[in-house]
Amino acid sequence: MAVGRRVRLLRHAGLARLAGSLLAGSLLTGIAPAEASQAAVAAAPTALVQAPRAVGAAPAAAAPDDHAALVQRYCVTCHNGRLRTAGLALDAVEVTAEHVAAHPELWERVVQKLRSRTMPPAGRPRPAGAAYSAFASWLETTLDTAALARPNPGRPLLHRMNRTEYRNAVRDLLGVDADVSALPADDSTYGFDNIADALGVSPLLIESTVTTARKVSRLAVGSPAIPAATVTHKTPEDLTQDYHLRDLPLGTRGGVRVSEHFPV
Repeated sequence: MAVGRRVRLLRHAGLARLAGSLLAGSLLTGIAPAEASQAAVAAAPTALVQAPRAVGAAPAAAAPDDHAALVQRYCVTCHNGRLRTAGLALDAVEVTAEHVAAHPELWERVVQKLRSRTMPPAGRPRPAGAAYSAFASWLETTLDTAALARPNPGRPLLHRMNRTEYRNAVRDLLGVDADVSALPADDSTYGFDNIADALGVSPLLIESTVTTARKVSRLAVGSPAIPAATVTHKTPEDLTQDYHLRDLPLGTRGGVRVSEHFPV
């Protein structure tokens, strides 16, 4: 009887150990996915944060050596000292920021051809799109930087007086009322005809000014060769004599006013 009970107890103990093993296994199996899920959740934000960094990473800027190699490979076949296609030779130039800044006219032509995608011509080998755009952008940036460092507003125009100023100056200096109708009309800028930048000098203007100056000098200095002359001033028939006329003495009524230059 004691032996049978012991066998049953051992069976119960064995079943208990088996159940405990199965329970422990199931717990471990449940814990492992949970820990894996927690690890995945913990790692997920890191992946989300790092992903945009990889997408938004800017490519490395091309060095001037890369641009020089691009010119030598795709440009100098036609634009060299022997052929000089379109009057352009690039085989002996240095593709550096210093050379671009010192020769802006040359590289502006290159930028125009690059931005219009006309060079290299159709049917000829071309660089990759990224290298093509990088070279054009580098040239534009270098040219703009050089222009900002050394601004060149251009040469100022040779300024002159307009017709009204010329007539007033001659009157103040010589006492002669010059006839400026022979001078070309002055250009009007923003509604004004005395803006210095718009008062340029042209061959026609110089010729007209010299002709007017001759007439003014004769009136101011006189000439013994001037013959006697008679000038008749006709009074308008509708000229009123009933009230005071402009430029006549105060207190007068009617009359006639005439302007005449008498050569001496």
